[in-house]
Amino acid sequence: MEQLNLSVSGMTCTGCENRIERVLGDLDGVRHVNADHQAGAVTVLLDESQSGEPAVRSRIEQAGYQVREAA
Repeated sequence: MEQLNLSVSGMTCTGCENRIERVLGDLDGVRHVNADHQAGAVTVLLDESQSGEPAVRSRIEQAGYQVREAA
């Protein structure tokens, strides 16, 4: 298991948190997601044998948010 700590801009409310948690929760290998709009952070527990950081970043960006450098 790998833990990703990502800095994400564009989240403004709990609805944004829920959207990110939902889109990442559907990704193979994702075991847990926590999005925090106040901190601008997303933490993902990921089984790297099934998926990787590029797929996580892509999903977040497809949902309309911007991934910056690691938090």
